[in-house]
Amino acid sequence: MFDPIVFLSIVVGLFSLINPISILPVYISLTGDYTEANKLKTLKKTCVYIVFICVLAYFSGVYLLHFFGISIQALRVAGGLIIFRSGWQLLHLKHKQEFKGEQLKEESEHKEDISFSPLAMPLLAGPGAMSFLITLYSNRETQAQKALWQDASAITAIVLVALIIYVMFKFAPRLMKYTGKSGLDSLSKVMGFIVTGVGVQMILSSLTAVVQALLKGNPVF
Repeated sequence: MFDPIVFLSIVVGLFSLINPISILPVYISLTGDYTEANKLKTLKKTCVYIVFICVLAYFSGVYLLHFFGISIQALRVAGGLIIFRSGWQLLHLKHKQEFKGEQLKEESEHKEDISFSPLAMPLLAGPGAMSFLITLYSNRETQAQKALWQDASAITAIVLVALIIYVMFKFAPRLMKYTGKSGLDSLSKVMGFIVTGVGVQMILSSLTAVVQALLKGNPVF
């Protein structure tokens, strides 16, 4: 059965990790010389790529980890650390600073299409969002019908987040006009608090599972 609480938690978690709010100024800078038609075309392709990357990470991430011999618990800790770092940077307004300089703009000027790189990846659908989705898939129900509902909820949440990003970026100049940099910084700090909590929760859940496995004498990795 469809669980609206689970669905909402996926949407909030994924949106917080992608955090398009902090990328709005970057998007405006990179597309400043574009015509309105080119902006919409780039934005549409970016959102499609985000959905593709997130869905691919959700369904294939676990199997890719198995191929490289990486356990789910190791991923949760690693992903939790990455997400915690992102949240901490958001709280201090340093999130993805490496992508906000003139170098990125200069590199983008030599590209005909910036929708996949750098917009969709790594600016939006980055390692934090991927870790979150892979962990989500690893925790899916074993019962077929429940697993199907969770998969449907995850895909719908990904599409919804992409649509929200589309609307936000389409009206980015207006948002910047009304909120200003101080408003975006405040929203980014709120997102940072949520993201930090997600990272800590992933680490604690993994450590709890490891301790429980050790107490029961089960293999951890």
